[in-house]
Amino acid sequence: MRKIKMNKVLLVIASVFLLSGCSPELTKEAAQVRSHNQVNKLLDGCKKLGQVTDDYEVKTMLNLQENKTQARNNLKQKAYDNFYADNIVILSSRYVEGGFGEKAMIHGRAVAYRCDRD
Repeated sequence: MRKIKMNKVLLVIASVFLLSGCSPELTKEAAQVRSHNQVNKLLDGCKKLGQVTDDYEVKTMLNLQENKTQARNNLKQKAYDNFYADNIVILSSRYVEGGFGEKAMIHGRAVAYRCDRD
């Protein structure tokens, strides 16, 4: 009985470590970056800063939606790191199936904006 409990505890601990490696890692600042699917009125008066791209390798332990979220978070982080952006407009997000030893990827492209509002 004690051995079964110990195995369960070890399984839970191992699972936490494995899943934490797949969690989106955003800085506090990048987590505040808002993403948009198109330019809209919320961006009126904002400064267009430049383009960011990311090639995200799909993690098999995550479902497609979780992988897309991580890819978007990577774009937000890059926009903040490169431009101190507070908004991005996603230009494209393309899932490419892997094959013949290649990994599945999500290729993302966005434009970074800064909206200095009081």
